[in-house]
Amino acid sequence: MIKISKITAILALTLFSTAASSAQYVIGTSGQGTATYGIGSAMASVLAKDAGDQFVVQPHGGTGKIVPLVNTGKVDYSLANILEVANAVKGRGPFKGRVSENLRVVAVVYPFEVGFFVKSDSDIKTVADLKGRKVSTEYSGQKIIGILSRAVLANAGLSVADVDGVPVTNIIGNADDFSAGKTEAGFFAVGAGKMNQVAAAVGGIRFLPVINNDEAAKRMQKVVPPSYVTVTKPRKGLTGVEVDTPLMAYDYLLYAGSHVPDSAVAKLVAAMAKNRKAMSEAYGPLTKFDPANMAKDIGLPFHPGAESYYKAQGLWKR
Repeated sequence: MIKISKITAILALTLFSTAASSAQYVIGTSGQGTATYGIGSAMASVLAKDAGDQFVVQPHGGTGKIVPLVNTGKVDYSLANILEVANAVKGRGPFKGRVSENLRVVAVVYPFEVGFFVKSDSDIKTVADLKGRKVSTEYSGQKIIGILSRAVLANAGLSVADVDGVPVTNIIGNADDFSAGKTEAGFFAVGAGKMNQVAAAVGGIRFLPVINNDEAAKRMQKVVPPSYVTVTKPRKGLTGVEVDTPLMAYDYLLYAGSHVPDSAVAKLVAAMAKNRKAMSEAYGPLTKFDPANMAKDIGLPFHPGAESYYKAQGLWKR
């Protein structure tokens, strides 16, 4: 738990008065319009009553920038994909030589779906069609997005060398470049609020399907081992998905610093399980959140507070 003062661009989303004994925790997310911001905001607005604590959403330039803040106790909770958390815990990839020994998984939230998108009327129909086209690359301030996008390219048998790369700092910049016509394809999470803005700016978008077979999946998994292909079905409000679309997916995690009290984490995961429907109503992609999968064995250390709750509920299958 940390004391908050003079934090700019923080959205306080607590909707309930709290008792004097309640505590305040920070959920670090990426910028407004991203999926992590949507998840964090939904959690903050829905869970305070049952968890008995206050939650404040604090946006940052990318999930990778939040990892050291959670590890040092400056931020309490955050959200990231399984690859990024595993890399941070094990000190590899973008975190090489910097083991984040204080990170603890709180819950597996849901399968996160990402992909390249184009204008609705584009002649680009598949990821393979991106060869020679202008696509955001590098992601100098958010390395994990560059890795994820390379995995989707690999699914189609392509590499970054096969596209006309346009260097970008982070995922929001990539979306803005697409809206401005600087690129012909963008990369983002399905269901993120930013996609509504982009679609409105360009007259509609369409996510590109990946190849759904074992050979293509293995190419993708060489870049992002925990990834898999899932078929995303259209639904109201899911911008860019008009037909059943195979996309790359991977588990998305809620994690905390070891400094967060066991009792606070236990209350939080209990509130998540209880409020599944309310969270999905607050943020549509959370319809895929399944309490039965919160304690999924992913080979990473869980927070003791979460572990105690899962054991009590019979969810700890180890």
